[in-house]
Amino acid sequence: MIKRLFKELLDFIIPQLCISCGSPVEENQGFLCRNCAGKLVRFDAQHPWRNNFISMGYINNSLSLYRFVKDTPIQHLLHSMKYEKMKSIGIVLGNEIARIIPLAIKFDIVTPVPLHTAKERERTYNQSEFISRGIMEIKQIPVLPKLLSRNRFTKSQTKMDKFERIENVRGAFEINPKYQEFISGKNVILVDDVITTGSTILECARVLKENKAGYVLVCSAAYDALD
Repeated sequence: MIKRLFKELLDFIIPQLCISCGSPVEENQGFLCRNCAGKLVRFDAQHPWRNNFISMGYINNSLSLYRFVKDTPIQHLLHSMKYEKMKSIGIVLGNEIARIIPLAIKFDIVTPVPLHTAKERERTYNQSEFISRGIMEIKQIPVLPKLLSRNRFTKSQTKMDKFERIENVRGAFEINPKYQEFISGKNVILVDDVITTGSTILECARVLKENKAGYVLVCSAAYDALD
């Protein structure tokens, strides 16, 4: 009761603002105002990106929440989570993802795409781990944040084309030796914040499958498909 009253007083003194446009946000509306939230573009399950992605082999199914569009609310939302330490955005996005995960498969593990230790030390956290935690909250599936690890530092892929990205991440991931026996036959939800060409998450899925993982479902908060 006291905590709620304190929050209401704080919101009155310093109203919560939309992280995209700066307008006041109504109570229980989240991080975006109604107008900006309305600009989020939902994932198109029929987009050829998805079928091409699955046809690569190592992934059984994939889903995303939103289409990534530069300089729009989805970019502002993900940027705040990734660079401004707004970890709670990751939890909320993970909750949303959990609600659209198919019920037909019983999953054993949720795991994020890992950051290199140097990058995680610099940023202080892995944003995909918080999305994973959001999935765990709804689905009650344990998160193993250290199931996968990066065994070498990779260059930023922002300005790379599809083929450069594939080469950049080739052999960059491995299973934590602690879990090599454990992973056999386990159904895994593999989580990232944004998927573009899929090179990173495909490489992670390859490592999981080659270590005898069962069903691999790839989830992301957004996708930036190259049309």
